[in-house]
Amino acid sequence: MDRTTFAARLVSSAEAARRFAGTLVTEALPAALAFRVRLNQSNDAHVSPQPGEVRFPHDSNPDRDRTLLWCDESAVVDELWRDGRVPEWVNLSVIDRTSTVTLVEVVCCGRFTDDESRLYHVQEGAPPFHVLGPTLPAGHDGSRFSIHHRSECWGRSDVDRLADVADKVWSLELHTDEFDAQGLSALPALPGLELLEHTACALGENAFSAFHRFSRLRVLRLHLTTASAFSVGTDDACGSLTSLTINNLPPHPWGFAYLAHTAPAVTDLTLRAADVLWLDGEFPEGVRTVWLSGSRVAGATRLPARLDGLTLSMPGADDGDVLALLAGVVDLQSLTLSGTPITDELALALARRFDLRHLNLTDTAVTEPALRDLSGQNPGLRLFPRPKQ
Repeated sequence: MDRTTFAARLVSSAEAARRFAGTLVTEALPAALAFRVRLNQSNDAHVSPQPGEVRFPHDSNPDRDRTLLWCDESAVVDELWRDGRVPEWVNLSVIDRTSTVTLVEVVCCGRFTDDESRLYHVQEGAPPFHVLGPTLPAGHDGSRFSIHHRSECWGRSDVDRLADVADKVWSLELHTDEFDAQGLSALPALPGLELLEHTACALGENAFSAFHRFSRLRVLRLHLTTASAFSVGTDDACGSLTSLTINNLPPHPWGFAYLAHTAPAVTDLTLRAADVLWLDGEFPEGVRTVWLSGSRVAGATRLPARLDGLTLSMPGADDGDVLALLAGVVDLQSLTLSGTPITDELALALARRFDLRHLNLTDTAVTEPALRDLSGQNPGLRLFPRPKQ
């Protein structure tokens, strides 16, 4: 595809996205457009390249995202038209506005081609572009909604703009480590905030004290950048929190024992560490779904007696470690042990012990004969991987 054609299709499709969004949101959307480009969004790591495809692994570098947060049309074309090759698909949707500019998100396939027969969305008349509307609110009833109900902050300037629409924000993503405890205190009150994800969390001691002022917060996801300093703390509880994810936890005590106090209503808990996952204390009483990931678990803990779902991904654990974690569990519906090197003996014992509906043994040490035994002895069990015929 020649550059001029690609540029023309970008402009016409972006304008179509603006018009479409204008039928859904309450705000007027200015005619002037800016673009936020997200490269390599097709998750092709496990897919073999097709003839003529070119991929650019460096497009996945997070630093690339920061250079493409606010682009004009020519910058988008410079980025996506590469010597006649373009992404096989590009999704366009409005994600934000200022008083003068409408911001269009450009979500791109990581596979580039110069073969136009491989381009998606021909039926829309401007391949590879696909026009989408803004993400709808949860439980959308068909009425107009604010374009700010899902918001992002990449720096202090975004916080300043957030103050003007604070009462409209339902979901917030923070993408910079500028938002430590002091930075988070600069956020406006956000009375309707229910979901917060911090992808570059640099919080240290008493980390949860930064969140309890958001009285409706239900879902909190933290991706720690400075894990060694992180601790939950013992300040006021986040009483409305029901789903909690913390990634990159430190390999030493970080206040797990205080979760029952700081997040007493949590039912869905995900904890991940790059090394040892330190758990020293009781799980919050109402937890029903648990995901634990690390080389192994350290500290004295015991899982809740009744769980709907449990995922253990621990390449450094053995059968004894898994049994110790499960010591107090009496009722379990779904169990995933993918990446945990348990043996045939334990897999068969767990299937006898629990009335499991789902069992995932992918990338374990369980053998094919044991998979066949599990399948034959438990005909109602959804087993992965399935035994070979």
